[in-house]
Amino acid sequence: MRLTRIELEALNARLEARSPVEILTWAWATFGRRAAILSSMQKAGAALCHMADRAGLGLDVVFVDTGVLHAETLATRDALARTHRHLAVVTLHPARTFAAQTRDEGVLYLTGEGQARCCELRKSEPLRSVAGRYDALISALRRDEGGGRAKIRALELDPEMNALRVHPLVGLSSQGLDAYVASHADVALNPLHSMGFPTIGCFPCTTPVRADEGERAGRWRHLADVAYCGINPTDRAATAEPAIELDDRYRAVLVGA
Repeated sequence: MRLTRIELEALNARLEARSPVEILTWAWATFGRRAAILSSMQKAGAALCHMADRAGLGLDVVFVDTGVLHAETLATRDALARTHRHLAVVTLHPARTFAAQTRDEGVLYLTGEGQARCCELRKSEPLRSVAGRYDALISALRRDEGGGRAKIRALELDPEMNALRVHPLVGLSSQGLDAYVASHADVALNPLHSMGFPTIGCFPCTTPVRADEGERAGRWRHLADVAYCGINPTDRAATAEPAIELDDRYRAVLVGA
């Protein structure tokens, strides 16, 4: 079954009125273990994992360990795996250590072109190693984040992974996210958030953010015009109308019989 954005319009309209937990439950009911949550162990992803676990959904949580993450991020992954017993954390790794990559290609992240190459090698390439394992990848992107994410729908397409991207938190505001975390003490929250890091990536390219700066000011602060790593298709410039191929058994649910 070939799937385009146009064919998802009716379903997207219906999902627009659903809560994050309802969208998560829909994804689990539709795809079962062919669905997985993508998480980099930041606040929104932690809330998403908490919702899924408390709903009793047996989803994998796919986490890319780039080899240059903060110790707090790895500890958050371990805490989530320990306390969210319905979920199974799957950790992916780049083909080379960061030391080997630097030996072979130099310190890539010092230029915009090098940063794109580094993120490709240490984030996107490991994720592509599980292409074909999942038909739906659930992420914590929200329109409230602005930029290219301001127009995302509950369902988008990921041609590289040949998978549906599901965004249960699409309509959740920053205030709503903070309220959820505040009201659930058992969310596996990355302690870096309380240390001045509103968003968190690899330690060479992530800094704290002042109160008068934008939320993503601490990502690639040393580079101009770099805001995202490119692991999410909605953060990349589209070169053509995306489409994916899924098993025909999903046709009735996604586009009608």
